[in-house]
Amino acid sequence: MHSLWRQRVLLILLISLFASIPIIYALSGYRTIAAMTAQMKDHDIPLINQVDQLVEHNRDRANAVRGLLLYEDNRYIEQYYFSTSKIHDLRNSLNQSSTTPGTIKDLLRRNNVWESEIERVFVVYERQSPAAAKRLARQSTQTTQTILEDLSRVKDDLYRTLQAKLQQSDALIATYKWMCLGLLILSFLMISATIFFFHRFVPSISEKSAQE
Repeated sequence: MHSLWRQRVLLILLISLFASIPIIYALSGYRTIAAMTAQMKDHDIPLINQVDQLVEHNRDRANAVRGLLLYEDNRYIEQYYFSTSKIHDLRNSLNQSSTTPGTIKDLLRRNNVWESEIERVFVVYERQSPAAAKRLARQSTQTTQTILEDLSRVKDDLYRTLQAKLQQSDALIATYKWMCLGLLILSFLMISATIFFFHRFVPSISEKSAQE
């Protein structure tokens, strides 16, 4: 009797072990995919949004400088400093983050140099003449265009990286799904084989022991 109970307990343990194989593997895959998703949600997507805002605010600043020198309307100065304050907030946030790529920090430094050039344009505009300010601003036009192009290129690279991670995540989900299905079938076959073995051979072994 005690031997039969031990055999049943062993059978239950073996069945539980086989049944847990796909569950354990599925949980491992879930943690991997969850980690990738969390990185995209907490880092990649916010970074793309910040770079996108940098592009927009830099474009607004460049347009404000052009509008000031073209129409000589001081309201463009207010627009410039509004966009600049937004860029400074973004710059501080990106510089303080240890995960910000070096290419973005380099663009922020170049952006600071461009700001210094525009500040000189404003000084010339106020102290000398709009004509002199226009001549000085032409020298920074190429710098402005280059910074905008480089920021757009960085944003495109970040989008491509995010898209690659999404595709990798989809591939992992499909792989884990089919592998879990395969493990589930394997576990079912092993459970069936174990039950068959105990029902086929263990009773005969028990009967022989009883006869002896």
